[in-house]
Amino acid sequence: MATFNVVPIFDGLHSFTLVATDATLVVEVNAYLHHLATCGRSAYTLKSYARGLADFMDWLQQQHIALAAVNGQIIGDYIGEFARSDKRGACHPDPARVDQVNAKTRKPYPGLQRKNSTINHRLSVLSGFFAFCINQANLSGQGDWLQRDNPVTPLAGQTAAHGMSGRNPPPRRRTGQFRRRKERQLPKSLAPQLAEQLIAQASSWRDKAILTLLLRTGQRIGDWSDFAGRHGILGMATADVDTTTATITVYLKGARDEHRLPVTDDFWPLYHCYLDQERGQAHDSSALWLAFRRGQGHPLSYATFESALRSLGHTLGMNVNAHMFRHTLAQGILETTGNLKVAQEILGHAHISTTADQYMHVDEVAMLNALTSVKRAFAVAADSTLQATGVADPLQAGQPAGAVRQYVFPYDRITIEELDQASLMAQASNVEGGLP
Repeated sequence: MATFNVVPIFDGLHSFTLVATDATLVVEVNAYLHHLATCGRSAYTLKSYARGLADFMDWLQQQHIALAAVNGQIIGDYIGEFARSDKRGACHPDPARVDQVNAKTRKPYPGLQRKNSTINHRLSVLSGFFAFCINQANLSGQGDWLQRDNPVTPLAGQTAAHGMSGRNPPPRRRTGQFRRRKERQLPKSLAPQLAEQLIAQASSWRDKAILTLLLRTGQRIGDWSDFAGRHGILGMATADVDTTTATITVYLKGARDEHRLPVTDDFWPLYHCYLDQERGQAHDSSALWLAFRRGQGHPLSYATFESALRSLGHTLGMNVNAHMFRHTLAQGILETTGNLKVAQEILGHAHISTTADQYMHVDEVAMLNALTSVKRAFAVAADSTLQATGVADPLQAGQPAGAVRQYVFPYDRITIEELDQASLMAQASNVEGGLP
């Protein structure tokens, strides 16, 4: 039985290919991956699509199902099994902590089940792949998928909202029946004192400097990759630090636009200690942040830094990742300044709606102020009512002296009469219908 492996291709497009013992099984998949690379999709997108299609092809072979025989029922069977299968990845769930929330960070521990967003992404991968197969067959006038409907999204003529090939999420209605509802989750941030504690406990000047940058600039941790390019804090080169203007330059996610922003003064002593005592000047690499032990002298990778950060957090009794620093800064900006535009510029979001959608609904200070204002307004209104009626009990307001309060709320006389009449009519209706 063939095993499908994902292999990078260094051909200028930074693409991936599937390799199997039977090359005919992956012809359509590799054609699709090459198409995505030609369209300019990022290496991270290509890698995730290649892995998803490799898993699907492997499942088809285990079930002895030909690619041309795939229909909606088979897609449903695969997605159901995919949703129930064990999670994979660098962070393995701890069965003893499933469904628990860390007391310090309020961040849930990883669960055993795949998230709905992961399942929906796999559906997007399959939908884009089959749409490509159908389109190629219709253009050539031949092939197994000629004039067929997409087994993931049967409306073959439907246009994606963003019009980008390979990025088409299946619609959530009858034609997208396998799509799961994505849970709405608030961004997980760190209390400022916990972030400062992590910085203080970091074991190297390098890690202290990186964590300070994450907290003071709110940039993504990013990565440095010869294959996928560089972005974020870890993607910085030595030339991206300007001590004269006290600014740094990072490459943003996606389009890789340059983003320059100032850094507070507490970063610079840590930065110089890292250069003088740890990095040195003898390395040929242009990367700013270098590994110390395994891979010494090479750019510090995302996996290595995240592993060290999670270990540090575990030592301090908290589950933490680098992206929480970004949420911490964003929420702090909105709570202290209320300026959404400033937050957008610092975070590097292309659209202000992205910043608003992620962070405006978690502005606890603004919500508390609003609730406090409403409470005061209610109190003033209640005092005015008491002074006007002279009734000591607010729930007795509007009722005759000596009357027993029948309803929970202090309704006026006309409303009470209407409620009593409705109650009598309901009782009479129940007697006629034989109800007790």
